[in-house]
Amino acid sequence: MVTTRQRPFREDGSEWWKGPVRPLVRVADLVSILQAAGDLGAVVLAYALASRLWPILTEFPGIAVLKENIPPGNYSVNALVTACLLGPIFHSMGLYEEQHSLLNIQEYQNILRGWFLTMLLAVLAVATIERSFQSRGIFLTVWFLLLVLLFFFRFSVYRLGIFLRQRGWRDRRILIYGAGETGKSLLRILRRSPKTGLEIAGFLDDDATLFGRTVEDAEVLGGGADMKRVLEQTGASEIFVALPRTNRSTLLRIVEQCRRNATPFRLVPSLFDIVLQQVEVLDIGGIPLIGVHTPGLSPARSAVKRAIDLGASATALFFLSPVLVVLAIAIRLVDGSPVLFSQRRVGRDGRQFRMFKFRTMRTDAATYANAPTDQRDERVTTLGRFLRRTSLDELPQLWNVLRGDMSLVGPRPEMPFLVESYDDLQRQRLAVKPGITGLWQVSPDRAEPIHAHMDYDIYYIRHQSILLDLAILLKTGSSVVRGKGAY
Repeated sequence: MVTTRQRPFREDGSEWWKGPVRPLVRVADLVSILQAAGDLGAVVLAYALASRLWPILTEFPGIAVLKENIPPGNYSVNALVTACLLGPIFHSMGLYEEQHSLLNIQEYQNILRGWFLTMLLAVLAVATIERSFQSRGIFLTVWFLLLVLLFFFRFSVYRLGIFLRQRGWRDRRILIYGAGETGKSLLRILRRSPKTGLEIAGFLDDDATLFGRTVEDAEVLGGGADMKRVLEQTGASEIFVALPRTNRSTLLRIVEQCRRNATPFRLVPSLFDIVLQQVEVLDIGGIPLIGVHTPGLSPARSAVKRAIDLGASATALFFLSPVLVVLAIAIRLVDGSPVLFSQRRVGRDGRQFRMFKFRTMRTDAATYANAPTDQRDERVTTLGRFLRRTSLDELPQLWNVLRGDMSLVGPRPEMPFLVESYDDLQRQRLAVKPGITGLWQVSPDRAEPIHAHMDYDIYYIRHQSILLDLAILLKTGSSVVRGKGAY
């Protein structure tokens, strides 16, 4: 499919250049081709590296007993079998189709499942092939290398796709129907998510007073009656209807207009609609039964999560104890006492606990007040700015994790006066332990108040898993290394 590439926007919303450039393929198609090539290359490289590494590894004491002479042709046979299995399995799991899950968690899970299933089937296949003998050591080496290489190539292709789209090579243009708060929020999210490959052509809205005006650097191009004209002028191929609170008759009219113009559409729900957040449908004999899903980890996964919290916090406190002592001394010498800042926060099931941090604000600052949102906030000390930027001020919370008040990953614990104003949906944050880090902390909205972006926490509660926790921890580590902590 041939699409039109547009140059990216300046900060003031104007385009660099209106002239079209016609790429040979869409970015999505290019990514799929490169993913398939990368998977094949990972298989070949894994066996090639294993054939070179294994003779070296068997020279070490303890591994030498596993040394065996494996005919070189066996590596080729096994590589061919693996490649023939991995491609179809990955294809059946949608791994050659674009997926846009949060932090790519769904893609990572599917890669792990596909890798494991391929390994099992490969064992069965090579067991029946005469020229496929391998030792257990070689087998483990190959499949470990393959997993690492699969993730490496996949991540490289993923970053290439983002690189191309950030430079204006978008797959398709869309219109947003509804220039209200939901539409503006959707536009901001799409603009900072270049991996979607979507370019916003503008807004449609039924409010005639908005026609010709600019909303979030995008023009309101007309209303529903102008849909056909706007679609032809902009080249948009899809419409996102961002009117979650509109009445049924209006919504049906918009849907019918999209159908008359043969234009695909998607409905954007309210981020805080409890029904859409928790509804689940069970089909019994063709009869759909609608119920409410209660999110949460199973007892076994909860035990694993707690074990990880205990092990990681205890280990971190042990190895970071010299750092903690140095920071405490530095705060005492530069800013005086107290060294630690403690505050009542609300945890799981509404239970209050005392949370600890290194003090980063002046002693005369109010204990319960909104957190700084600007690096020029006069309440923050000079040393405190460094501690907050590097997130070193959060280290004492490892003690809260060890005690069981908090987890490594979870919604950020809020102050009691803010929790008192929660509505029923917002109180869902109290269904899990609060965390040192979470989705909000690694999101582009971290500079704004936590309670203004409750959807991150609701998403985490509904989709929490050990893999999601690990992805958030890795993302947090990356942000800390780059110095993107709090203000």
